[in-house]
Amino acid sequence: MKLPARFPVAGALSAMAVLLFCCSSLQAMERDVVISVYQGPCANGDFAANLATVREQVREAAARNSDFIVFPETFLSGYDSPENVRRGARRLDDPELAAFVRESAAHGMVVIVGLAMLDNQDGIHNTALVIHNGKILGTYDKSMLTGGDRDRLKFVAGKEVPVFEAKGARFAVIICHDTSFPHPAMIAKLKGAEILFTPHYNYINARTVDAHRKVVRNSHIGLACLLKLIVARSNVVVTDRPGSVGYGHSFIMSPQGEMLAESELFRQEMLTATVGPGMFKIPYVWADLEEVPRWMRQNLADLLVEEGKE
Repeated sequence: MKLPARFPVAGALSAMAVLLFCCSSLQAMERDVVISVYQGPCANGDFAANLATVREQVREAAARNSDFIVFPETFLSGYDSPENVRRGARRLDDPELAAFVRESAAHGMVVIVGLAMLDNQDGIHNTALVIHNGKILGTYDKSMLTGGDRDRLKFVAGKEVPVFEAKGARFAVIICHDTSFPHPAMIAKLKGAEILFTPHYNYINARTVDAHRKVVRNSHIGLACLLKLIVARSNVVVTDRPGSVGYGHSFIMSPQGEMLAESELFRQEMLTATVGPGMFKIPYVWADLEEVPRWMRQNLADLLVEEGKE
């Protein structure tokens, strides 16, 4: 369900109420699927080198019979500086990118890969491309931007959380800082997502990196458990910048918040795990969102509208 950008408060409440009830009636995941997550270094500003890495890892994932593979945030472009982000940025009709998209018809996997994407007005977005069967199934633009995203890298925020369907599963993508908030993942869940892919590009001051790692990990556990989502996180490895590091710690997590696959820190590797409909059945996932009474749903809708920004 897509809501207009601006609508009256009464309309917002009724629309929110519809969203809050819709998730329980959606069809569940149809079959087991295999997810692969890539963790490794990015050649900032070098689109061709990063695309070569993506092609290599897609071949590896195909050899593992994967249905999905996800790469880190802006992996094709880089993320370290405005100059490199612009150098690596591409439009959706870029010939090299278009050739890579066409190649996906041969392997049949869903490929989720990050790109600094230029639009026709020369704005730039922190975008995840969802590629399947020789075409771009859709895109997601990072919506919760950090100060560095906005002020330094000049990214334009996204305004929609789409849910995609492929391989018998419904899934969504949210990017890095989006996972610091419940709202983007909640929208994805209420639109029917069962799998949440979360690409990251974390390079953190070395003195605070472990605290950051713990908060990010626990935030993902909360999203998985409370929203009953399979969560697959992909992150970069950065070891060549004095004072800051990119630690990796990618993982695939069940709706119970358990690690199905978890990377080592600072290591380039691919994780693979099988997930399926059995993970969503009671008693494995005890609570049901349908249990929430109408007054509580309405109270939440009221508070979200009253307290939110335009």
